[in-house]
Amino acid sequence: MEINFKSKLFELLKKDSRLWNKETDEFNETLLKDLVDKLDENILELLFNNAETKERFFIKIKDIYVLKQNELKFFIDENKLDNSFTQLANKIGLTIDDKKDEKVVLNWPFKDCVLEGGMTKEDAVDIYYKFDKKTGEWQEESAKRKEIFFNEILARDEIDRLEDPKALYKWQRFTVENSEKGEEVKEIKRDENGVIRENFVIKGNNLLALHSLKEEFEGKIKLIYIDPPYNTGGDSFGYNDNFNHSSWLTFMRNRLDVAKNLLTEDAMVFIQINDVEFAYLKVLMDELFGRENFHTSITVKMSHLSGTKMAHKEKKIPKIKEHLLIYSKNKNNLRVNPVYIPCSWDEAFDRYNSFLDKGDFSDEDCNKWKVITVNEALEIYSIDKKDEKAVLEFKMKNAHLIFRTARNRSADYSKLPKDKFSKINKNGNKAEYYFVYKGEDVNFAIDKIRKINGKVTPATIVGDIWNDIAINNLSNEGGVELRFGKKPEKLLKRIIEIATKEGDIVLDYHAGSGTTCAVAHKLGRQWIGIEQLDYSDNNPEERMKGVIAGDQTGISKEINWKGGGDFVYMQLAKWNEEAKEKITEAKSYDELVNLFSSLYEKYFLNYNVRAKDFKESIIENNEFKKLPLERQKEIFGKMLDLNQMYINFSERNDKKYELSSKDIELSEEFYNAKN
Repeated sequence: MEINFKSKLFELLKKDSRLWNKETDEFNETLLKDLVDKLDENILELLFNNAETKERFFIKIKDIYVLKQNELKFFIDENKLDNSFTQLANKIGLTIDDKKDEKVVLNWPFKDCVLEGGMTKEDAVDIYYKFDKKTGEWQEESAKRKEIFFNEILARDEIDRLEDPKALYKWQRFTVENSEKGEEVKEIKRDENGVIRENFVIKGNNLLALHSLKEEFEGKIKLIYIDPPYNTGGDSFGYNDNFNHSSWLTFMRNRLDVAKNLLTEDAMVFIQINDVEFAYLKVLMDELFGRENFHTSITVKMSHLSGTKMAHKEKKIPKIKEHLLIYSKNKNNLRVNPVYIPCSWDEAFDRYNSFLDKGDFSDEDCNKWKVITVNEALEIYSIDKKDEKAVLEFKMKNAHLIFRTARNRSADYSKLPKDKFSKINKNGNKAEYYFVYKGEDVNFAIDKIRKINGKVTPATIVGDIWNDIAINNLSNEGGVELRFGKKPEKLLKRIIEIATKEGDIVLDYHAGSGTTCAVAHKLGRQWIGIEQLDYSDNNPEERMKGVIAGDQTGISKEINWKGGGDFVYMQLAKWNEEAKEKITEAKSYDELVNLFSSLYEKYFLNYNVRAKDFKESIIENNEFKKLPLERQKEIFGKMLDLNQMYINFSERNDKKYELSSKDIELSEEFYNAKN
């Protein structure tokens, strides 16, 4: 019956051309609610002239019919259409965007919206209660939550409020001397240019935190690395890693869109992802950053061919890889720091078979040098070819004389002698030069010898397949026990060294257990880590306490890390923190009811229909009153909506929030807004 009425209602509303896009078959639900609030004449006439809707949504007071606005909006909320309003077609795919010079872009439902959505699995469902007459108990029920979307055109006020900088509280500074308990933050350090020079762990919703950073850090971040939810639906840790496809794309786009503005012009973005969303993320990043700013994708070996991966080997190829999707802010300003890894002599120099006998002649007289083979040199210097250690020592000692040649297609060496060395100045600069032999450039082995982790070794440059990073025994790395989802410190070391230099700022807004923060700190970079989830003893701030105290796991030993530095911990100021505490402290049912009534408007958001229903019908139910106080508290607590519950910085002085004078002062200092 209800389903039939729903379809009749929306068929009726189709008659208003403002509400229905015939080309995309989409219903503009947000506009409908707006028109209902305004008592729009056309909407009233449609509803009043239909017998069923008139009976359902109008009440007669004497001779006047009054629209039951809240009941109508409640019905719409509870009976959303699958194709309710978005400006975009109800499909995911590539389309031509006339606003972007007819570029091909990725479109999906709700792309034009802002998704604040929570990141814990608990945030993915609505919790409510029904009384079961058979058992005489209130049963907890759950329903998959409809993610909260704010449309950029029709709800601009809500978005402006959402994106406002947030007040900050619970400030603590952790130092070498006070790495466990922390100490009071007396001031926020800035350099001579006014740039904040602090390492931060920020607790709170990362979308709101990113918007809170943009005033002070716009154009200052050199590297963003994130390891976001993969949208697999099967992860065992706290992320709501089960977004529907469209929600996930909106979630990612909202955050990347504001994060992009934080980057310097020569910055890079590394996003770690698996196969599930890799292709869609690539197209999304092409649109946000420009296809021309795509740098590369790297394949990273992240697990072994063992365990549960082998259980279904007859049905699917075991997955052991993930991807790093890499973009630059502006390719014209990008400069990558080459990274080298150790390898054997044969791997690095399999074609380096020539040996240079310079005699007493200098580089200026290179035409008098003699060329022999490496084997001939071993014989001349009486090195036993069967003694592998002696042969390697000889080659390493004489790497500046061992060479190969390579063709240079852009150079013409036809006039140079074929059997003699020739010295060529680079761009006419006598201080910089190279050699040519037999019409090809000369490459010396010494150029591929590096000092890595204190040891001189043959080395090869890192390419776009990384299968050399150890992935075993990561569970306790950094002193935190996050078993799944944690990334190796050596992986982050490589990324940070490729994209930054000492003193640059690194941002990770999916900080997790704090691997990015830990490695950036050890490598002398400034860093910001944002995390919403609570891993208890495995939170990023806990890991960083160990780092400044001299943690010896991860990359510590290879870089000789001894500890040092400091960081500041703070939280986005939550609006509902006080409500949760008061519910916990309540001593009676009456106190709970009075508390709920007084705090409803302050802490329970208008769109939380479950809380509204709870307030209007369940609280006074006799069966609810019979429940034990602790059970009542539990149910009251479930009615709290934990989304979008932070205090705007602009409202920091409002007495109802009871922010401390110190929190207000530090928030003002952070935003450079004391005056």
